[in-house]
Amino acid sequence: MSLDRAKQELADYNYVLCMGLLISNTISGEFFNSYKFSIFNTGFPNRQFNIFFVQEKTSKPLKLLQKGEQFFESRKLPFRISFSSGLEKDFLPLLSERGYKENRPEAVMILSDLPVKNIFQKDLDIKRISSAEELVHFQEIVEKSYSLPAGSGPLVVTERILNLPDTELFVGYADSQPVCTSMVIKTGPVAGIYWVATVDRFRNHGFGKAITVESLVAGRNRGCTFASLQASVMGMPVYRSIGFDNPYNYHNYNSPD
Repeated sequence: MSLDRAKQELADYNYVLCMGLLISNTISGEFFNSYKFSIFNTGFPNRQFNIFFVQEKTSKPLKLLQKGEQFFESRKLPFRISFSSGLEKDFLPLLSERGYKENRPEAVMILSDLPVKNIFQKDLDIKRISSAEELVHFQEIVEKSYSLPAGSGPLVVTERILNLPDTELFVGYADSQPVCTSMVIKTGPVAGIYWVATVDRFRNHGFGKAITVESLVAGRNRGCTFASLQASVMGMPVYRSIGFDNPYNYHNYNSPD
């Protein structure tokens, strides 16, 4: 699938705004956004969620890179630098000289036709979060599935996130046990899908697919015309089975240890 530039910009904008909203509404999070770059900082010593994201081409890559380094070094936190498609090329010599290590690219996936209903629900009871108990279930699943520090779920997914505009959170229950989560955030025509997770022992039952489709249906109901997400290696086959394509990637490099 080829993706026109306008649609890519909309998908990137969803990523920047949604990550900013999610991280700035954690207990210790910070979000800074400018025309050329964005900074997402959880305050935790975890590169996965401390990101310097380059979103526009620059004629001064060293100066831009130093901005990210100074930000995270002042907070004594590891981070990764991430580039929208193709923008990493001008930075590669600098990254090599400074000891950055290439990490697995992050697959950006796009779904052009959003489903009208969830035909994959089967034995899964999916609830849109509306109670404190359901939020706790969401927090516990996210904490375990993303290998976050013990007890950090409520710090990362706070009650404030429930009140974000154009946002819905879902928990799936199997035999009355909370087993999976997903979230949708609408920006313009884009349904951004986030926090898709399934408890280890309930994987390979189709629950991840079902909970993702629930968020897609919610996005369509909010007027979205396509969806975007960033996929893990484990998640890619699930999303492809729904109909997502992978037209481009975000290229990632870990800061030196």
